[in-house]
Amino acid sequence: MLNTKTKLIILFISLAVGLFISFRPKIENELNKSAVQNSQSEKTQNQQDEPPRIVSTKPDSLEESIIPADEVIEINFNRPLENVGEFKVRIEPKTDYKLELSGDRKVGRIIPVKPYELGTAYTLYIGSETKFDGIGRWGQEKTYHFRTIKYRGI
Repeated sequence: MLNTKTKLIILFISLAVGLFISFRPKIENELNKSAVQNSQSEKTQNQQDEPPRIVSTKPDSLEESIIPADEVIEINFNRPLENVGEFKVRIEPKTDYKLELSGDRKVGRIIPVKPYELGTAYTLYIGSETKFDGIGRWGQEKTYHFRTIKYRGI
């Protein structure tokens, strides 16, 4: 037969196991939340340490693309630009365009005011004086060459 001390130990262990089992999902959930928050914090810190770079363009692979005359060109950066006035762009031959930024200021849109000339080769320069939030000047220039579709008649 079990003495009182042994019964109390068994009762205490049973209660501890029961509490652990009942609170385990909550503890695991809190541990997972903490791990996700730490991961997101590290990711954000790593992104803040990254120098500005172009992530993608629209149209895809803008270099040597053939585009419609009214195509809106998008340049997607890994960091937000300071503002639309600091997105330094030039197109040759000279054409009229307006610039817009996405809500997070990571995508710069180059919108032709009137369609580009058909069958014409263009060079798009993104200037080194382009400025990014918290970084300042980009310090490099990126060049893309594209052309518009040719008019082939009806």
